[in-house]
Amino acid sequence: MVFFNNRMDLIQILRQIAQRQSGIRLLNIYKGLPISYDTHIVAVGNSDIRVMGNKNHITCLYYQGESFLQGEELPTTVRSKVISLNLAREYAVLTDFEVAPPTIGNRSQIRVEPGEPLIVSIQFRGSAYEFLAPLADISASGASVYFESFMFPVRIAQPGSDLTMTISLPDTATRRLKNTSAKVGSEERKLLPSPRKATPGHVDVTANGRVVSVRFDPETRRYRVSIQMFFKDLSRMVILQYISQRQSEIIQDLRILSEDLYNRRNMVR
Repeated sequence: MVFFNNRMDLIQILRQIAQRQSGIRLLNIYKGLPISYDTHIVAVGNSDIRVMGNKNHITCLYYQGESFLQGEELPTTVRSKVISLNLAREYAVLTDFEVAPPTIGNRSQIRVEPGEPLIVSIQFRGSAYEFLAPLADISASGASVYFESFMFPVRIAQPGSDLTMTISLPDTATRRLKNTSAKVGSEERKLLPSPRKATPGHVDVTANGRVVSVRFDPETRRYRVSIQMFFKDLSRMVILQYISQRQSEIIQDLRILSEDLYNRRNMVR
């Protein structure tokens, strides 16, 4: 992680933003979904700032202990740690500012984490082996999967590697789609579970893809492989339906957490 050379310079920038009453944005990633809140800085200390929030975002700050700052007057997206929260007045105190990873805040499409463990099968071009891996998240044009370090195929799973991936999704993602179509076309039939791979309550979507990045997480000892996917039209509709459904579930989950947190706010910081 890259740190600012002089954090006092950043504090000075934040102080100027507060004096000008310029807006900033709090950004958190909750189960893959960006949760943002436009706010302002109400106070600046020697090494921290106080910002206003709302219930949903305060809940993210409480459970994640961090937030990302964005703004026109900030030189980059800034990662910060939460040192205190006031649920009654809905403000947070943030400190320990550092440069955020370049992927934070640059997502052009909604990406969601699965609600239940989903296993994908991957076959890399030039390999006769089929690899099974848990799905980390998915968007309309890509997906990320996890590989345990002892199972990671280093030689063939590199940026630029071509592959074919089959994702097993809950069939509720396609049920509405099927109800709107009186005739099942040849492409849709390919989406239906085959007897060999069928999992009760799931449907398989197969598409070609290409590895765009590989990152190793030393804490979990796993590799996270991000893949650009080339879904065909009907496959994309199925993926979008699943993403829409998961987005609603994630927002509802956050609301439930928020209500629970505020119901017991006398017991939390």
